[in-house]
Amino acid sequence: MCRLFGFRSNVPSQAHRSLLEAENAIASQARYHADGWGIGWFLGQDPYVLKAESGAAGDERFARITKRLTSHTFVVHVRRATVGVVDQLNSHPFRHGRWMLAHNGTIFGFDAVRDRVLDATLPELRPLIFGNTDSEHLFFYLLSALHGVGQCHLGHAEIDVSVAAVALRDAVDRIYGWCETAGLEPPILNFILTNGAALFAQRAGLELFLATQKVSCRDYDSCTADKICFAALRPLPKQAPDGPVRRCNHLLVASERIGAEDIWEEVPQGHLLALDEDLQLSLFAPAPRFRPNPAWPRPREETEAGGACPA
Repeated sequence: MCRLFGFRSNVPSQAHRSLLEAENAIASQARYHADGWGIGWFLGQDPYVLKAESGAAGDERFARITKRLTSHTFVVHVRRATVGVVDQLNSHPFRHGRWMLAHNGTIFGFDAVRDRVLDATLPELRPLIFGNTDSEHLFFYLLSALHGVGQCHLGHAEIDVSVAAVALRDAVDRIYGWCETAGLEPPILNFILTNGAALFAQRAGLELFLATQKVSCRDYDSCTADKICFAALRPLPKQAPDGPVRRCNHLLVASERIGAEDIWEEVPQGHLLALDEDLQLSLFAPAPRFRPNPAWPRPREETEAGGACPA
């Protein structure tokens, strides 16, 4: 399976600790996910993406780039391929306008539902699908769902996260319905989607973790942000409120717990996180037809030995 990392902060920051230096940094995870990597970030409101078809763990460019970048928003992905060949076009994150998406999972038997996904995608977006992954199709399908509820599919306008979150949940629900009708096993649809201001993180089938609080911080004395990251932690509610759960000054989202200086919480299965421009974190309940795939996640020793993994 692939690995995701998302970061959003109220101050521009470096992410090289999470990507390179932490106890379970993304570069370490990439030893077993070596079919491409990508880093997305923002300078102001302008998005940038660098991608490669090589493994991040053995690519000095990944380390060199990571050490130089500073941004308020990052999306990072290391790939292990299932749907689509190994090449740069199929590496994540995908970008359109200011939107970026990285996906961890698979729509199993994708050819059986591809036409449904394309039919629900805006005609002007279909020619922009250059690779052959289910993930890139998912990206433009989700942007089309946002467009359908009045949210800018280029990500230029302010996003109403409550409206957008419901649209994303409905879009995910339709995919589960299409797969069920086609007799396919349940898809795995973990993803991170952001336009640099709003950020959405879906857990749908695999593990996903978040951190907004810290145990320690190297920059505590020099940081000018409110120290709410050291306030008493209020755990995520057991029942999603379909709305705000806490305010934060930074958010990390990852497929695995990364570093010991952060307090990691598990995102409830099927749930969607939404972070607005003011860093208000909300939690939304699962799509009605969501159901976990009973075959995943596979034991780590099996995937490290070379078994097939969702991309």
